[in-house]
This record gives sequence, C-alpha cells and structure tokens, in this order.
Amino acid sequence: MIRYLANKEIDRLKWDECIKNSCFETIYPYSWYLDLVSPGWEGLVRGDYDAIFPLTWKTKFGISYLVQPLLTQQLGVFAREKSPEMVVLSFLNNVPKKFKHIDICLNSFNKLSSKEFKVLNRVNYELDLNNDFEQIQSGYSTNTKRNIQKAKQNQLKIKNIDVETYIRLRKKSGERKFDHEHYHKLRRIFSGIVQKGRGELIGAFCNDIPCAGVVWAFSQSRLIYLNGVSDEIGKEKRAMFLLIDYYIGNHAGKDLIMDFEGSMIPGIARFFRGFGAVPNGYKRIRKSMFPFNMKK
Repeated sequence: MIRYLANKEIDRLKWDECIKNSCFETIYPYSWYLDLVSPGWEGLVRGDYDAIFPLTWKTKFGISYLVQPLLTQQLGVFAREKSPEMVVLSFLNNVPKKFKHIDICLNSFNKLSSKEFKVLNRVNYELDLNNDFEQIQSGYSTNTKRNIQKAKQNQLKIKNIDVETYIRLRKKSGERKFDHEHYHKLRRIFSGIVQKGRGELIGAFCNDIPCAGVVWAFSQSRLIYLNGVSDEIGKEKRAMFLLIDYYIGNHAGKDLIMDFEGSMIPGIARFFRGFGAVPNGYKRIRKSMFPFNMKK
C-alpha cells in the first residue's frame, strides 16, 4: 500500500535508509538535502519504506503544484530494485489531488511512457572512477587533454574555497543575472552540504585571484558536479578542465560514479563527454489540470 505522508509524519531514519539501499543512491532524495532545496517537502511511501517518492511542491495563486527543486536533477521512485512503468504509475496515481500541476524529473531507474503525461527525454553524464587515474585519462578526448595541458602551462593553483568566495565568483562571471533570493538559496544549499560533510568547494586561482570554481556534493556512491563557474580569465586559462581533472585524480580508483548532472546544451554535453563520461537517460514528466503552465 502506498501512503501519502506530510513532512512531520515521515520517519526520516527509515526514509534515508531506503535511499541508502536503493539501486540509485544519490544525494537528492535524502531528507536533509530535501530540507535544503524544498522546505516542507512531503512524500509517498510504500509499505515499511521499501519504496519512496519525494513530493517537492510550491504554491502560487493559492494553487499547489509539484516542481523539481533547484540543484536537484533527479527524484522519482527510489527502491532496491529498478522501478518499471507499473510501479512508477502506481506512485503517480497516488499523488494527492491537491497538486494541480506536475513538472518533475524521475530518475534513470524509473521507466515511464504513459500518454497520461508529457514525457521528455533528458540526459545525464556519468564517469566510473573505479579505475586508476592513467586509465581514466586515456579515455579523455584529444581536445580535453590539450586544454588540460594549456591550463597547467598557465600555472593555475587549486585550493579549497568557502561559499562566499564561490558566490562572489558567480556574481563576477556575469554568465546569468540572478536576483538576491536566488543567491540566498545557493548560500543555504552550499553551506548546508558542507556543514553536513557532504560537499566541497574547490577553486582555480590565477595570481592568487579565483577565476573558476566547482561545488561538489557526494553521497556514498556518487560525486556530483553540483555547480560550476568560470570568469573570463578562467575560460581563457582553461581552468575548468584542470579543476575536473584534479578531482578525478583525487578520487580515481574508488568505487564511485562522477555524476556531471548532464546538459541538453550541446557544448556543455560535449565538455562532459570529453572526460570519458557516458550518457544515461532519465525522464522529465509534465501534467496539468489547467489550460496554462505554472511557472517555477
């Protein structure tokens, strides 16, 4: 039987144990991470937490709807075994009717092709780190190898950085303009994963000035490229190539997957593939009871 549970009704120990033992163990559905990205989240639970489904929601104009939170690539059904379409639909059919709109991402172990939902294909990129560093590097593209060498010739230094340094770098980069609330959310999430011992921020420095940075989040089986940025100098110096190569070197030989979170933007996807990462598909699903789209 599948039950709907409000936030305060969820047994967090059992919830997190389900995630820990699931076939797709990752940081996104852990209770503490959901607290950071979607305060007040709720859930669907099957049996004695043998399978779970996070409900991350917002309210707009008095209407509640399910939405994929910031910095949360994949959710959906989590269980020990892969979830066929019948199982996924059983959870979706138990989503409370109060949620009038659904726009969420399932995970790569969830199957769905139902005409009841608009199903969009998305791609993640993953790199198996359970090989020695030289073997992993041999899988780099020629372009990636060349850019790493350029970065090394530029004598960049790599150091750990704090959240505020990273936020300043994001603002300076000018890649996208965000409001104050967005940066507040980033601070909360990045600080939260670091305080939990599940995150690390590293930066590349040119003449002691940060020019690129990456936020890494990690679960017991995955290293996740949660966020990354380069300013103009960082791009010129190929700093991001060096940062990722450095982190691969630090964790090569471990039973871990480096999860690049993928991208539907060709240039970014090509960048991830350059490190030998392979595509792994997942689904974004939408369903609305309204003639208009809810905006996040």
